Amino acid sequence: MARFRYTALDRSGKQIVGDIAAENPEEVKRRLREMGYFPSHIVEAAAKALDRSTEVRRKRGVTGTDVVVMTRQLADMTAARLPMFRSLSVLVEQAGSSALHDIVEEIRSDVQQGRPLSDALRRHPRQFPDLYVNMVHAGETSGHLDVVLVRLADFLEKSMQRRSQVISALLYPAVLITVAIGAVAFIMGFLIPKLSALFEEMEQTLPLMTQALLGIADAFAQIWWLLFILAAALFFGVRWYARTEAGRDALDLIALRVPLLGPIWHKMAVSRLARTLGTMLAGGVPILTALEISSNAVGNRPMARAVSAMRDDVQEGTSIANAMEHTAAFPPLLIHMAGVGEETGQLPEMMARVADSLDFEVDSTLGRLTTLLEPFIIIIMGLIVGFIVLAVLLPIFQINATIGR
Repeated sequence: MARFRYTALDRSGKQIVGDIAAENPEEVKRRLREMGYFPSHIVEAAAKALDRSTEVRRKRGVTGTDVVVMTRQLADMTAARLPMFRSLSVLVEQAGSSALHDIVEEIRSDVQQGRPLSDALRRHPRQFPDLYVNMVHAGETSGHLDVVLVRLADFLEKSMQRRSQVISALLYPAVLITVAIGAVAFIMGFLIPKLSALFEEMEQTLPLMTQALLGIADAFAQIWWLLFILAAALFFGVRWYARTEAGRDALDLIALRVPLLGPIWHKMAVSRLARTLGTMLAGGVPILTALEISSNAVGNRPMARAVSAMRDDVQEGTSIANAMEHTAAFPPLLIHMAGVGEETGQLPEMMARVADSLDFEVDSTLGRLTTLLEPFIIIIMGLIVGFIVLAVLLPIFQINATIGR
């Protein structure tokens, strides 16, 4: 299949320039007319003349922002009652510098062959997970695809915002700790050895604190490479262990039980469950399917097993609130709000409110921890630097006292 550059006019007379993959120029003309364009010039693009942005696009991959923008644009065009094939064609054109270009073109080709949009999306699971595909399928079935796409875009945007907020909250303490470790390593590995030679020339008994500092620096100089190897081995060992079934279970369980951070991870997992479940139910996805997909979106193995157990109870006729209570893995807020939602028929709205409430709690807790961690790190660094300064100055004071006599 070759690639053709084309120039065409739309119905308003505006000139459109782009490229398209086809077997021959006749197919290009036919597809452009189906898109509502009037081709004026078509030429086959030489392999060397292909846009470099296409190669960059393929290497970069698809970002979350790409998917959100595509979803929002598709929702607008669907609401305007544009045919799906034409809507996808517009997305292909507007994705000229986007990583979604090739994927949307494949989706458009599948839709042109008569496949539903949800089936075409299902062929790209990395970009469009089960949650996305099932919500689109529910929108196609109910005839409210535009509304479902808007909800999907809102859900994806909020998920990205939450991820960015958590990363931002943890980034500053991580930078502080890294700088502190680097500063101490520089002092112990570079400055202290130079001072050690100076102290040896004094030929006098050094204070105990200075002897301790020089001993630590000497030990660090001899085993720093061993510490580096141990740190690297620990890092890659944990990564390998996390890829095993037992490892993921163990690490996820540890994450929920770590003091201070454990409750935060738990609230984040519950928030993801509530927001995912509420979004899918609002989009018309059946409750059992929504629970099955939500268990994969929780991001924690023990919590995912709890959602699976809850799904089994619901399948047997238990209410969602009672099923949540049976697992003993969810906070009372989620259980009571689910009960109210079932009684009033507003379960999706209640789940969204729970997610917003938990997100606020997580933000507040992370903010407090970050505020407390900064002075704690500064105090530790101050103690270390103070110890080093005293250990260096004490021999100097000792020399001055000796000279003064």
